Amino acid sequence: MIKLFLFLSATGLIISCNNQDQNTKGGGTSTKNDLVDCYRYANNNDTIVLKTIKVGDAITGILVYKLYQKEENEGTILGRMNGDLLVANYTFFSEGVQQGVRQVAFKRSGNDFIEGSGETEQKPDRVVFKDLGSLSFNNSMILSGIDCK
Repeated sequence: MIKLFLFLSATGLIISCNNQDQNTKGGGTSTKNDLVDCYRYANNNDTIVLKTIKVGDAITGILVYKLYQKEENEGTILGRMNGDLLVANYTFFSEGVQQGVRQVAFKRSGNDFIEGSGETEQKPDRVVFKDLGSLSFNNSMILSGIDCK
């Protein structure tokens, strides 16, 4: 129930932020106060969308995966920037049902983000990376800064 509340709160915050400035730009030039940024990776079969909202030192937002021959999932992120690395907990849903919580990491590269991958382990409440320092970043799936609409 708490996770659903967080999901709905983040969604409301995003809608509220979007209504403040319809000429929003992604990649660091998002709003007058640089709170909202949007990123997308897309090819013929796959799409990943990341919408981040900076709230103090925290980063929250929405992450959506539409990958070829895989079940679509979307959810909320809550984390922090550590240098050029965004590390967050991703609470994700598929077909309206919460599927779990897993840690995600994205490395900032200019106005883009690149998702990290690495060995994970199951904790009681979520799946986490064993070692953030050993993550690999796939340069073929770059989430480019886009207009937030």
